[in-house]
Order: sequence, then C-alpha cells, then structure tokens
Amino acid sequence: MSTPTLLQDTIDYDAPAGTGDAAVLHQALKFFLRTQLGATQLPPAPNLSEQRKMLPLLEGFAKAMIICAAGDGELAPAELEWIIGFTANSGGTYELLQELRTLDPRALDPMQLLAQTERPGLFVHSLVYNAICAADADGVLDPAEEQTIRAMAMVLGVPEPEVDAVFAVYRDEQALRRRKLAVLFPNGHPWG
Repeated sequence: MSTPTLLQDTIDYDAPAGTGDAAVLHQALKFFLRTQLGATQLPPAPNLSEQRKMLPLLEGFAKAMIICAAGDGELAPAELEWIIGFTANSGGTYELLQELRTLDPRALDPMQLLAQTERPGLFVHSLVYNAICAADADGVLDPAEEQTIRAMAMVLGVPEPEVDAVFAVYRDEQALRRRKLAVLFPNGHPWG
C-alpha cells in the first residue's frame, strides 16, 4: 500500500528553468492574477519561489475572507473551499492551505492580518469584493455576513458608497454569470 504523495513533494526544484511542476504552478498563478485579479503588470518574479514572497499578503487576505464568510456565526464548507481555491490559485503553499482548513475565525484579528502587508490600502476594495464572493459561495449571502464585510470595510477605511459600489458590481457580475451560463449551456450544464 503506497502513501499518497503531496503536490509540493512532487515538485522538481532542480528542473531546468521554465520546466517542471513549479513552472506550471507559476504559470497558473500568473494566469489567475491576470484574469481574475486584473493585474496587467505582475510584480517581477521569475519563478514560483520568488512569487511566493507575497505570501504574507495572501495569508492576511485569505484569513480576512474567513472572518467575513463566518460573519453569520458559521463558516460553511462551500465558503471555506472557495477561500482555499482562491488561495491555491493565488500561489498559496500547502502549509497555508492546511492552516486555513483548521482556523477558528473567532481567533483572528482583522487589523493584525492587515498589518501583514506593507501596502494594505491598495488591496482593500479587492478584499471586500472577494470577501463577498467567499461569503456567498454557499449560495447564501447572509445579512450577518454582509454586516461583517461592511464593518471590516469601515475599519479598513473604505467609504460606505464605495462598499455599496462593490456589492453592486458583485450582484451585476452574478447576473451576467447566470446569463452567460444559460447561453453557453442552453441544455443545462453537463456537470450540474
């Protein structure tokens, strides 16, 4: 009987530059940053190890999303999986993903998380948006979750009209997504 191999144990760090699993993960990370987060000029990072120097920012971001998604008193499995998927696609390490799986949202301090980055103000609107996505990942954006997101945004200095605009963009995007899927899969999505 063989022991399952973890992804990070399969990466050949001695592979020639631009090849192997680390290069594939780095390319996936760059694609995610461009297509999902709108980064047109990525921070200069020639490889995955260099890109992962941004992990303190990602860790704070992911944990802040957990606080918001658990604003109704419960972190639903679908919400946690969304946050883990986001974090994995953003270049999170296996260790960070495992830590997220076992966190108690009540033990997290939003201001301490924000202090993990040197430029928190550049990412707060994106944090609000992704916190909404995470909180709604279970199909229910509970009023308590919305209240938690709004409270965090206020602490982070995002004016209420701008928070309203982020919620409006999210609702518009969800409506567009439903229309897009109806056009792309007029007979229903093959995977449910």
